[in-house]
Amino acid sequence: MEPQELREQIEKQAIIALDGEILPELLAEAEIIRADDTCVGGWIRILVIGEHFVVQEKVPDGDILIRRLHSREAAERFVEHRLSAYQPLWDGCACKIEDHEDSEIG
Repeated sequence: MEPQELREQIEKQAIIALDGEILPELLAEAEIIRADDTCVGGWIRILVIGEHFVVQEKVPDGDILIRRLHSREAAERFVEHRLSAYQPLWDGCACKIEDHEDSEIG
């Protein structure tokens, strides 16, 4: 998909599924605002494409989703919500493990 085609599609659709193979091209064309490794479900990024803030996520089948949001703040809230959903998975079996605080460590 050409960059102009993607910008036009983002104008028309709030959520777009794309072949994961175009991710390098997408990242080259976008301004990356934020990138977080979920450690479970791949990277989640806030991008600017054209005049739009979008969140890019990877789905289990290898495709990527581009989700248009109204503002950078909305994109940040969306990413924080997603990361909070991944946290229990990272902690193992959805069991929250409290961080050990010890003044002798570190």
